[in-house]
Order: sequence, then structure tokens, then C-alpha cells
Amino acid sequence: MSTPKPHADRTPEALRPLLGSTVVVDTDASFIYLGVLERADADFLVLNNVDVHDMGKGGLSKEAYIHESTKIGVRPNRNRAWVRMDRVLSISPLDEVKTFGTA
Repeated sequence: MSTPKPHADRTPEALRPLLGSTVVVDTDASFIYLGVLERADADFLVLNNVDVHDMGKGGLSKEAYIHESTKIGVRPNRNRAWVRMDRVLSISPLDEVKTFGTA
């Protein structure tokens, strides 16, 4: 029998396999989050070693920033961040992001 992951009891079933993984969280605001999913419940995602990036400050698009991060790695600027679930548009494992020009 496997050991349950921390906080798995409150985590929505669909997100349980992502606990402990580096994920990309896209929101309905200009912010994008890349970090390790520590826990999730109906109200918040909690990410560790997280890069909180405000796309509203110009520069790369969300997609380009994510693709760059798959190549050079996540650049954490926070130890931990709480993301409101009602602002989340999508969550994906970073290692499942396809880079430009690949099938």
C-alpha cells in the first residue's frame, strides 16, 4: 500500500496526481504561477518554490514565458504562494508542456 500524499484528503480528485509536481497555473488575471503543488482544496492552490510572474509588465506572452521555463527551468521568486481557485483557468504539469515546433 502506498503512503498518501500530504493533504490529499482535501484535494479535488482530479488534482491529486499533481501533488508534489511542478505545475503551471494560468489565471484570469495577468499572473501566471509556476511551482510545486503542495496542496489544493475548494478555495486555494498552495505552491512552493514558486515563480509568480505578472505578464502585465510587458515582455513575453504567457505561452512564451512557459515555453522558456521548460528550457531554462523555473525561477522561484517566492517560497510559497496561495492562488485562489476561483481565479484559476488551467493547471498543467510543467513537464507535459509541449515546446514550440514539437508535435
